[in-house]
Amino acid sequence: MSPAAAPVTSNVRREVLSNGLTVLVQELHTAPLASVWCWYRVGSGDEPPGLTGISHWVEHMNFKGTEQIPRDRIKGIVEKFGGMWNGYTWVDQTTYLETASSAALDQMLFIESQRMSASLFDAAECEAERTVVISELQGGENDPDQVLDIELTATALQTHPYRHPTIGWLHDLRSMTRAHLYDHYRRYYVPQNATLVVVGDVDTDDVLRKVEAYFEPIPGCEVKHYERPEERPQDAERRVLVEREGATGYVKIAYPSPAAGDPEFFALLVSMPC
Repeated sequence: MSPAAAPVTSNVRREVLSNGLTVLVQELHTAPLASVWCWYRVGSGDEPPGLTGISHWVEHMNFKGTEQIPRDRIKGIVEKFGGMWNGYTWVDQTTYLETASSAALDQMLFIESQRMSASLFDAAECEAERTVVISELQGGENDPDQVLDIELTATALQTHPYRHPTIGWLHDLRSMTRAHLYDHYRRYYVPQNATLVVVGDVDTDDVLRKVEAYFEPIPGCEVKHYERPEERPQDAERRVLVEREGATGYVKIAYPSPAAGDPEFFALLVSMPC
């Protein structure tokens, strides 16, 4: 038997600002880099019927400029420090990230503070992005595996919003307006609904001072999450058959499983094959 493992220690500093923003900082001095991630507790699971795909579309709009960062400048702020930035949306979260030279920490925090409070959602930009998002959806329809996955999920779940694809359904993307997008943004992009994570070649106290300067002025407000409908129990096997032209067949099987907060969740992870 191997000797007992040494206890795991963590040097993560956690603070909560007066407006409710949770901040996590970890110093890691292996390279002169810093990474800033801002997580929002909103995703496709928070979308009512008729607004599927809105969280993903809002994510796109948050790269289109803010009150203090013009659209044509926002991309180059991080890249001039040799860094990268991106974002993604899934069922329970929307996340934005930048990694660059630690000298860019101020700029990265500034971007995220602007994204939280001052994105523009220009009407013409919203309309242009509708075409981009719909093209992304239609591009996925060329992948049989992705098509089957969407249909399987929508069959396995009957009422819970996890049944909807994160990118949304086409009829919803065609009917949503700029007002829908901006209301969703203002509802969920608030300090109490976010966690800001900074890791890298930084000084923790310095990071917290900068975070307070950029984010403390953003007012906090109550977060009103969408009341997700409860999935009814499944009493029989369900099947879905998707037939299209092609030379390859795909089979997928889905099983109900415990939620992440269920005590059985970790037992399931341990028992799953690699």
